[in-house]
Amino acid sequence: NYGYLTWEWASGLRGYLYPLVFASIYKALQLLAQDDVQLLIWVPRLAQAVLAAFADVKLYSLVRHVENAETAKSVYFCQLCSWFTWYSCTRTLTNTMETLLTIFALSYYPIKGSKMGSSCKYLALIALAIVIRPTAVIPWIPLVFSHFLQEQRKADLILHNCIPVGLVTVGTSLIIDRVFFGKWVLVQLNFLKFNVLQNLGTFYGSHPWHWYFTQGLPVILGTHLPFFIHGCVVAPKKYRIFLVTVIWTVLVYSMLSHKEFRFIYPVLPFCMVFCG
Repeated sequence: NYGYLTWEWASGLRGYLYPLVFASIYKALQLLAQDDVQLLIWVPRLAQAVLAAFADVKLYSLVRHVENAETAKSVYFCQLCSWFTWYSCTRTLTNTMETLLTIFALSYYPIKGSKMGSSCKYLALIALAIVIRPTAVIPWIPLVFSHFLQEQRKADLILHNCIPVGLVTVGTSLIIDRVFFGKWVLVQLNFLKFNVLQNLGTFYGSHPWHWYFTQGLPVILGTHLPFFIHGCVVAPKKYRIFLVTVIWTVLVYSMLSHKEFRFIYPVLPFCMVFCG
């Protein structure tokens, strides 16, 4: 119950759910009398690494179900060779968890040919990602909209899945933040106001609108870029929604002045599917 909180916490821009994961690990180490400096440094990274490894396997499993083992191996190989994934996957950033939860959610998304589809599971994982980092909603807008259009029982999807999942996750987030902030704070709304409505992120630097297309995406893809472009051309029609998701996400982020490579990290798994 001591230490310096940066201005984001004073302004209510960050939620406590994600840090609570690592705080729980620290508490467990303390109770076991094992909370020495090296473990405090390495255990969160190891926990993040285990989740990243599990996400990689999930991506492989998804492609194997909707395509075949050979394609799945290629996608898996591309994912393991991605320099930006290596750079980011063990870092305890909200962007990292946003990406991992996106992969987990994608593994339950009802793609044509997949037998693992589960509306409740993928929506719950999206909701959790949004609670951790509100920008997680951006790549999922076209995917959820596409699912809604194809769904035969639209009312059931909204009443039995979307509304209950949304209420539970937002409610849990509100309660956790109420406990730690000491007052009611809707972090997601504050985040939206700061980054979009007030556009105060420009304080940390600004880039031209085309930056993600000319530098951001090509850099994080690296040597995968030609394979990604070729994959977009030859991929079956059912994967068009993935390409729409990539383009949509990059376009939305392009409208914000402040740009960083890590912001578009969540679209990298979609890109790897095309690379494979």
